[in-house]
Amino acid sequence: MNSVDQFYISEFSEDILLVELDQASDHLNNSSFFLSLSVFLRKKPDWLEVVAAEKSLVVKYDYLKISVSKAKELILTQVEEFDFKVESKTKTLLRVPVYYSDEFGLDIEQITKTKSLTSEELINLHSNIEYEVKMIGFNPGFAYLGDLDKKLRIPRLSKPRINLLPGSVGIAENRTGIYPFGGPGGWNIVGRTPIKLFDENKENPFLIKQDMRVKFEPITKKEFESFNK
Repeated sequence: MNSVDQFYISEFSEDILLVELDQASDHLNNSSFFLSLSVFLRKKPDWLEVVAAEKSLVVKYDYLKISVSKAKELILTQVEEFDFKVESKTKTLLRVPVYYSDEFGLDIEQITKTKSLTSEELINLHSNIEYEVKMIGFNPGFAYLGDLDKKLRIPRLSKPRINLLPGSVGIAENRTGIYPFGGPGGWNIVGRTPIKLFDENKENPFLIKQDMRVKFEPITKKEFESFNK
């Protein structure tokens, strides 16, 4: 159970509420808390959409059916019901094959120079961690994964690229992630996965979900090329 006194609810727009924690809350630095809470709230019929960030979440509701005061009241009631320990027991591990190479790893050379690493060390550091999905971000299906090994932490590019390939794997600050559709991006690219992260024929089209862990597994060029044959 959670004390509702720890939560702040503000109006983000006419049909969206922002839920945040008090700075003194024990859960504030636990990145899994809002992910687990969002999974819990999505099971309720009152909300059109619930999206978690690392230290907050937004709740979209039908303002023609529910008043803002009633929506706030419902959230607080449901938050009080939420048992964090129960909701966060298990997370599916998704293994993602990645071809780390200069061909697709556009920034490997620069990263290894900046960090005084060999390519092999970079690959080992990036692929040896089981990452948590911290939030689903700016592009549909783009998952922020963390935490990145301290030896790999590097700022975003000063000038974003205009067009990345789908499946490009990038790192920035203490996060890593995969561009499901390609397009513009400012993260440092270290490789590419051959798996499809989006399938429009599925009810939930995105492969990576908020209640998952992700582990990258290095593959060869031959394995990459034969993956979808």
